[in-house]
Amino acid sequence: MGQVTERQLEEQHLEGCLQVIKENIAAYEKDIAVMNADIKAMYERYHNNDPEIFTELSNTITMNEHMKAALAKNERALKKPYFGRIDILNEAGKEEIFYLGKGGVMKDTTTILVVDWRAPIANVYYENGLGSCSYLVSGNQSITIDLRRKRTYEIEQERLIDFFDSEVVANDELLTKYLAKNKEAVLGEIIATIQKEQNDIIRKSPYRSMIVQGVAGSGKTTVAMHRISFILYN
Repeated sequence: MGQVTERQLEEQHLEGCLQVIKENIAAYEKDIAVMNADIKAMYERYHNNDPEIFTELSNTITMNEHMKAALAKNERALKKPYFGRIDILNEAGKEEIFYLGKGGVMKDTTTILVVDWRAPIANVYYENGLGSCSYLVSGNQSITIDLRRKRTYEIEQERLIDFFDSEVVANDELLTKYLAKNKEAVLGEIIATIQKEQNDIIRKSPYRSMIVQGVAGSGKTTVAMHRISFILYN
């Protein structure tokens, strides 16, 4: 048998990632159905003078809403679970690989399958070239790492179209493809090609005013939408 190619490894990883997402979707749908039945039964038993059922009902409704949000996140991730990847050597000298997506996806309660693009570690993808760099975590603590690889993916309808490694985030050909799509598609896809200057605007502190100028079509609205998304996430 011949040696496994880089593309085959990436296709295998995508297949495994999609399988986990599909299992998550099935599990969430099952849990939501059970909770819906429980909520209906509690409503039928509920009386104004029964604080115990009221508390149970309130907690179940809250949990159900969280489940629905997680289900929606996994459903969105199914067609394109991630757009980027960074390989790093952490402060302890351990190699780690992070796949970055529009939304985070969990494999289980302790294992992150896809990191949300708004998470602190994801900033490395937008801000840094290969080599020694750092990123800030909560409390403005700086974490130093060695960035070994930065990879960008083109994935459509659960299928790997192409990928490339680069010192910079955006590839002109890929960016042109995204900009040629309609506005709704651009807001969903441009996240993979955000430039360093745009990233600076998106991630700046929300506790100060800012003026952003640019010609028509330069991406002001897109950056504003992603800034809102980043602020809400954090």
